[in-house]
Amino acid sequence: MSQPQQAEAETLPPSRKGNLFGLSAEAIAGLGPLAGEPSFRARQIAHWVYGRGAEDLGTMTSVSRRLRDRLGEAWEIRRAHPVEESTVGDESATKLLFRLEDGCLAEAVWIRDPRRETLCISSQAGCAYGCAFCATATLKAGRNLLAGEILSQFVAMKERISRRSTGAAAAERDPSGAGDGPGKVHNIVFMGMGEPLANYAEVVAALRILCGHPGYGMAARRVTISTVGLEPEIRLLAREPLAVRLAFSLNATTDEVRSRLMPVNRKYPFRSIFEALREYQGMKKERVTLEYVLLKGVNDGKEDAARLARYARSLDCKVNLIAYNPHPYASFEPVSDRGIEEFRSAMLPTAPRVTTTVRWSKGREIQAACGQLAARG
Repeated sequence: MSQPQQAEAETLPPSRKGNLFGLSAEAIAGLGPLAGEPSFRARQIAHWVYGRGAEDLGTMTSVSRRLRDRLGEAWEIRRAHPVEESTVGDESATKLLFRLEDGCLAEAVWIRDPRRETLCISSQAGCAYGCAFCATATLKAGRNLLAGEILSQFVAMKERISRRSTGAAAAERDPSGAGDGPGKVHNIVFMGMGEPLANYAEVVAALRILCGHPGYGMAARRVTISTVGLEPEIRLLAREPLAVRLAFSLNATTDEVRSRLMPVNRKYPFRSIFEALREYQGMKKERVTLEYVLLKGVNDGKEDAARLARYARSLDCKVNLIAYNPHPYASFEPVSDRGIEEFRSAMLPTAPRVTTTVRWSKGREIQAACGQLAARG
């Protein structure tokens, strides 16, 4: 697949109106134009925005014209739309590039196989955590995405899934695109650009709409938050009523190596994160996944395999071994397919019952971290 041309990132004039897209029914109920309205009215409006995909207040035919006019004086519905779309040769993955209202760029990736459709979503434009192997780390810190900007990625991709699987008419009949069956989103992973827990408030706001009614009705167990390990936010997330899955990006088995690869380890050493993961698992009754990107000659030794197995056994976690996708902004080399299998085999004597999966490379051009904007300078 050819590298897409650079999208211009000029600053766009901000809208003078507030944006309903990204607001929950509870937030909509608190808006001035709804003062004195029946309690169901805000849910009705939220259903139009999320359940029926309205982008124009005028289409909300079950809401009185008087209320629509009053609401439209200060509010509108604005979704971010992709400005570029790139698909790998075997059509197993598609990257969408979004230009946001202030000119910032964010990416999302749609990954597909015969059994499921997975959406990889960004939570920040850029990332401040500086992981040595990640292309996104070469960008500026950027900013947190708003809940509506996060949800826009989901909507844009599920529309494409619906149209590809069942035709445009079906996409219009079922704009939520969540659940089972053809044209449905099976998994959402917050593994794109940025650290989701560093944008805690907006990510949780987006989750409540993704998994809520009115909203998109996704089952929380189908949503995974991947984190570099922000201990206070992991403990906060454990207390949220949504039982989303959690994945901890470990990537090393000693403090020395992990601090070199992931500077966040100096503030939150991974063994202290393990205690927060135990708390999360105890409250959610759902096993956490330890993510481990294999880097040749760095973290792929037999001793690493044994230590990783011990950690997983102690925590009763799952392990996801990840094939590294090289890029021009870091000098690390991937471990061969045979080397990955040997690493997995080396884990077995220590923890034979630990569930271990391998995320093989799929579309080296676009899946490294769902964030290759570093190529844009």
